[in-house]
Amino acid sequence: MNDFAQSGLITTLQRLNDSHLASLETALEASGASIALVLPCHSNDLDRPPLAHIVEELMPARFLSEIFVTMNGPDRSATKRAATLFNGFPCPVRVLWNESDGKGGNVAGAFQIILDERRHEIIATQDCDVASFRRHDLARLCMPIAAMGYQFSKSYYSRATDRLYGRVTRLFVAPLLQACTRVLGHHPLLDFLASFRFPLAGEVAMTAAAARLLPVAPGWALELAMLCDVFRTIDPRDVCQVDGGSGYDHKHQPASTALAEMAGHIAAELFRQLQIEGLPSGTDARSAIADAYRSEASHALRRSKALAQINALAYDAQSEQDTVAAFHGQLSRM
Repeated sequence: MNDFAQSGLITTLQRLNDSHLASLETALEASGASIALVLPCHSNDLDRPPLAHIVEELMPARFLSEIFVTMNGPDRSATKRAATLFNGFPCPVRVLWNESDGKGGNVAGAFQIILDERRHEIIATQDCDVASFRRHDLARLCMPIAAMGYQFSKSYYSRATDRLYGRVTRLFVAPLLQACTRVLGHHPLLDFLASFRFPLAGEVAMTAAAARLLPVAPGWALELAMLCDVFRTIDPRDVCQVDGGSGYDHKHQPASTALAEMAGHIAAELFRQLQIEGLPSGTDARSAIADAYRSEASHALRRSKALAQINALAYDAQSEQDTVAAFHGQLSRM
């Protein structure tokens, strides 16, 4: 995204050129920061191409001090295969098993070990289903923490190839935050969340000191809950979002099942966070927000169609409308 506009409460670090990429890892290594990378994954990820690609990309990374592969799933013996897959790295690699289910448990377990040992200054996370992972994007994510004085950075990226993706962000989270603002009025938390271009991105980096203040939530609401805790513990001027480039691709979920369930978890977490802030979040407020979401989502559909049309991208209007209907159904049942 070749602009330098700044809007919202946090710093946006766009990718203005590619000329800096060649020296980026060297500069990060020269910073002397000790960086721990957490890779939360399911045992099934070991048999899929994205993780093999991530391993290949990470192998030459000299700016990482240690890698934590933290796993869950039905096959505990997968830890042995994971150890083999990550053999030969220039930095130590630890494979951890998480008895509880879900990404949140994987991340929390690794964070606890890192914080208890007190050997690393920076913790970064990377989802393991990203087929388009590039090592320099991880370096860009870590650089604001290592050398620019920021305490928390979050990646964002274009979710478009031959069509628009990012349905949960584009058709649910963004209009839901707008609906909350319409019903409840402007609130610092809502304004903070709306400052992020991709609030559901799983790639973050932070100081160890910041990580000590941030509980890790279970389930699909992990990213949203973390941002709410960041809002309460870190000055927005010390928070940034980093352009992760274009062509981002990860595992796509069916809207009528997995994405709708994900939306339900996210909405429930958002209402919980609004309650913490003292904002109305009872039945009447939720009903009003669900009604407002319907209106805001219609605007999101129009924007998405226009964006696809002006860029000559494929656009399935019926599928998009069905997705919004599934999301609205989750809100209506709350």
